[in-house]
Amino acid sequence: MKFSILQSDLLAGLQKVSGVIPSKSPTPVLENVLFELGDGGLDLTGTDLEVSITTRVKPQKVNSKGSLALPARVITEMMRTLPDIPIHFEADDNNRLKITTDQGFYQIGGISRENYPEIPSIRSDRHVEVENRRLARMFSKTIFAVSADELRPALMGVFIQIMDNEFRMVATDGHRLSKIVYSPFPFKESSVRMIVPPKAVQLALKHFGDEGTTRICMDDKSLRFEFDGTTLYTRLVEGQYPDYERVIPRDNDKTLVTDKNTLIASVRRVSLFSSQMNRQIRFSLTPGKLAVLSEDLDMGGAAREELPVEYNAEAMEIGYNAQYLMDLLKQVDTEEVQFNLKTPVNAALVSSPSQEENESFLMLIMPIKMGS
Repeated sequence: MKFSILQSDLLAGLQKVSGVIPSKSPTPVLENVLFELGDGGLDLTGTDLEVSITTRVKPQKVNSKGSLALPARVITEMMRTLPDIPIHFEADDNNRLKITTDQGFYQIGGISRENYPEIPSIRSDRHVEVENRRLARMFSKTIFAVSADELRPALMGVFIQIMDNEFRMVATDGHRLSKIVYSPFPFKESSVRMIVPPKAVQLALKHFGDEGTTRICMDDKSLRFEFDGTTLYTRLVEGQYPDYERVIPRDNDKTLVTDKNTLIASVRRVSLFSSQMNRQIRFSLTPGKLAVLSEDLDMGGAAREELPVEYNAEAMEIGYNAQYLMDLLKQVDTEEVQFNLKTPVNAALVSSPSQEENESFLMLIMPIKMGS
């Protein structure tokens, strides 16, 4: 393998694959990035066996083809510190790589292609194409609510449903839920249900561009995103996703509307004086007014702020986890936020007063027992 490439082109490719490569692994070969030079260009691959990324970059000159796995940390840090100059690579028959630049030369030991794991393939031709902007928006509106509870593995991912005329994503950890639906969506095959692990979602979000589309290929156990010369493969989370529709209330008839940024700032300040055990704050609602309160009996802290709101129902006091609440509020795109409430022990729906065209987006937060 012998070729030349610009530093900026190689670094861009390495940065795409480095996010999936473990810094320390019981399988040392996974700490390497695979270089494969063929007719179409230079393919760079990283994997942790659950998630894999391959991206293609274009060399300036190819003298001979070949493949070699190289230590990801060393090669990436080296490229990051070099200026944007041509870099020359040449591997010998003993898997040693010589790197030459105008500033000097470097030698590094590699691992043969035969010792690098094979990237699994999708055993199906089922696929859909989604605009990058749409896909990135839907992932960003759900990933925050994914559960980290290993006792409930089915909740440890973003649930995707593709149905006739509808593309849907849901995430929940049992305390909060986010659901976003895009419709109309052209899809005439049998419906798709899959749980995508958060690492794959975060990597996809990091590298989706604003323009273009992503091709999503899938089978029963795995998923592949194809976008902008890059392929991201992931195993799906196994398990049956719970019936989330059952917990979404349909009869919350009390409406609260207020300025989103004012509420976020108030919750952030008041929560500083709450118990660090449960981060509990309280909403005390009366017509036209919301009081945000907290109290820490152990440390003697307390806080109270009042905000003007649109609310015309009976007085009510509700407890929430401040961090969960702020996570939801940050997802609201409009200047105002709307709460649909029922009682202090029922889930609240949180949304924007106005929705984007062809989109339905709502979030849910469970109250916590006051004083608990």
